[in-house]
Amino acid sequence: MLITLPYFLTRKTLPGYIIGGDTLVHAAIARGIYLGRNPFLDQTYNVYPSWYPFLYHLIVAVTSKVFQISIEGAMLLLQATLAILGCIVFFYVAKNLWGSTAGIMAMAFSLMFLPFHRYPNPKELIPIFGALFILYFVKERWVLSGIILGLGLWSHYASMFPLFVLPLTVYIFTRRKEVITPLLISTIVFLPFAINIISHADHIIPKVEDIYAFWKTDTLEKKLLSLLPPIYLVPFLLLSLYKFYKRRDYEGTVLFLSVVTIWGLRLLPESLKPFGIQIWSTRFTVPLPTIYLLLSAYGISEIKITSKDIKTIFLGILLFLIPIASALNFWEAIKRDPFIWVSEFELKEYFPEEHFIEVSEWIKANTERDNLIATSEEAGMMINALTGRPIMATLYGHGNTFLDNEIRRKDLELLFTADCKEKAKIISKYKIKYIVLDTFVYKRWEVKDMSCIAEPVYKVENVTILRVNLNITYTNKGEIRMNKKLFWLLLIAFVVNFSVIYGRKNPCWRKWRRYDNSHGHD
Repeated sequence: MLITLPYFLTRKTLPGYIIGGDTLVHAAIARGIYLGRNPFLDQTYNVYPSWYPFLYHLIVAVTSKVFQISIEGAMLLLQATLAILGCIVFFYVAKNLWGSTAGIMAMAFSLMFLPFHRYPNPKELIPIFGALFILYFVKERWVLSGIILGLGLWSHYASMFPLFVLPLTVYIFTRRKEVITPLLISTIVFLPFAINIISHADHIIPKVEDIYAFWKTDTLEKKLLSLLPPIYLVPFLLLSLYKFYKRRDYEGTVLFLSVVTIWGLRLLPESLKPFGIQIWSTRFTVPLPTIYLLLSAYGISEIKITSKDIKTIFLGILLFLIPIASALNFWEAIKRDPFIWVSEFELKEYFPEEHFIEVSEWIKANTERDNLIATSEEAGMMINALTGRPIMATLYGHGNTFLDNEIRRKDLELLFTADCKEKAKIISKYKIKYIVLDTFVYKRWEVKDMSCIAEPVYKVENVTILRVNLNITYTNKGEIRMNKKLFWLLLIAFVVNFSVIYGRKNPCWRKWRRYDNSHGHD
């Protein structure tokens, strides 16, 4: 807490709250759920399916509701909470498996993982669920370990996938049928998400938009380097090898097979490359530091310290020197990060020309939750995160991996550059309610007349919000079509007028009129 508290207290905006930052995606999902939208919907486009498991975002939304704080405040609070909770969980797991000394060691060295909490992200939950899964899997609590594994999948399925495969690996090596139980239970827990994908996806296999040229830069050398343990854990890992060589116990078997599984999945793409199959395997290494730390605790339990003086010195190192080293490691990671410094500024200071705050406040005050907004991809990401309103298209690399994001971007360009007939088709297709003309729109496209399909309702300097004309739009065939409410009003007016005109010529009406006048009625 002492290490990270100054960091969390000095943030003026969320770390990663920049155009293209993953933090925007997670804030948008959490805000959509907070506003009451179905979490199985994509919170960016407001269509099925949700592409991101939403346990983390649900926790953020509930935290925001319960404590009456903003989504941004809830994400920051969860960051700090998970950083502390991780240390407690590692102590609990190692203590229950190998005793107090192993628990203290695991807790102390888990502080070296604090840079993992620089940004609010669902992957922050993986070390916690991963460690608890290993504990109950080793303890042969099959049902509980399966539920925890399922919750991990609901946090980030790609990161948790190696541990999902682990029961199968253990079965292959031990031939114990009961070890498959957690895999089956976690599948059932995660099944609603999978069914939602299968039922609504444009393509079942996730289409990852590679913003980092990953397929070219993730070489075999880079893969191997990503599998190496932290150097400060190497002595303890050697002890774990020695202990396992002596005992061949079930605990060591599970931990070492976890390493083998992660290594295998990380290197698997190399064998698939000749067949043209590309797998983004870097996510599979997320649980690896957790496994290395638990293996280190497993190894240190082999040392029996009988001398009180030596034990005191050892515990002093763990409880004093390691936290100091962890603090230096954490703040050095903050210093090296090229994007963290942005969180020391208010959004208005960092994006003065874009007026994201003013625009978002107007949208929240004057639009409904599901009103779809069309604007540039850059501004769209910010507006989606700040308001929870769905947008037409988002930046490359940040859209739903199960939907066709590229067609949305092409249609977005047509909305701003095509003629009125084409614009109207796009509006009808996506049910657009508002259009924001921002600096990015003008920089990217030569915007043609928008007055034929929308009217300005708000302007702040060079940013204009347009409301789509609700009275007359175009059908997909380009024919003029009246708004339904207007149509019924005109129809009712016509019927009333016709009745009056026809009635004046009708003998029955004249007869009634004479009777009415004879009784003194006006």
